[in-house]
Amino acid sequence: MSSVSFIIPVYNKSSFLKYVIECLKNQSGDFEREFIFVDDGSTDNSYEIISSLTKDLENTRILRQKNFGSANATNKGIKSARMKYLKFLDADDIILSETTDALLNILENNTDLVLVYGLQRKVKNLNDINIFENFDKRNYTVIHNPIKKAMRNSMFNPSQFLARTELCKKVGGCDERIKFSQEYSLTLKLSILGKFAKLNFPTAILPLVAPGQISEKKNNQIYRVSKALELFLEDNPELESKYKLYAQRRLTARAWRFAKRFKKSSFFSKWFLLYLKGFFYFNSNVLENCKKQMKFTMIS
Repeated sequence: MSSVSFIIPVYNKSSFLKYVIECLKNQSGDFEREFIFVDDGSTDNSYEIISSLTKDLENTRILRQKNFGSANATNKGIKSARMKYLKFLDADDIILSETTDALLNILENNTDLVLVYGLQRKVKNLNDINIFENFDKRNYTVIHNPIKKAMRNSMFNPSQFLARTELCKKVGGCDERIKFSQEYSLTLKLSILGKFAKLNFPTAILPLVAPGQISEKKNNQIYRVSKALELFLEDNPELESKYKLYAQRRLTARAWRFAKRFKKSSFFSKWFLLYLKGFFYFNSNVLENCKKQMKFTMIS
């Protein structure tokens, strides 16, 4: 029998936890499971809610720590995991009842896959979701070389994917130098190990962000994924030159967009020239200038 560790980092998610725990209780499939909640220093009653609602959920552990950020909390869950596969779940998302079983079957039947992920759907009200919705579990696409896709943008959020525990531990989990958007650094690390697969159905359900928060969240997300990509390049100097150049193009393009947005820079500015220079050949000085520009405009 196969086995899955569910890892749920939690920080002040009291209003969502009943939905999260309910969807976990209803995960179908014949596999051994454990549930690891990591309370990352919540100041609301998240811990009490988890304790109450998981009394009848076997193999549940609730780990508590100070507020070190979601990357650290996720890593704590990874280190504590005892099962063959890891299913991550943000504490304000839910997954359909057949999600884990569908993703698990794909990984079990394709031993050369590193991870598999489903699509996402955003809703205004989690009450409106039927978690027992059926979908075609055989409709998936293999991504043979995911490195560029991973570098381009965040491919998925934590609630969307299932990965092999051994490989997540092998790469050291998430990069804790990036406190949030933890899945992106882990995705980058895993992308150099082998193939990914995408299940072509939205198996993860995310709440809509309030309109006033969208632009702020988007800007911070862009900064974080850029920072994670920059650190990934520093940590992997042996990467093929074509991947280094592609990553540099992504970073210089983002730096140029930030310069336009925050400094009203023109096409004659040094930031546009930096973008052009970064497009044609890899240069560590170009990346250093990108760092300065992004740091000037954003907060990690």
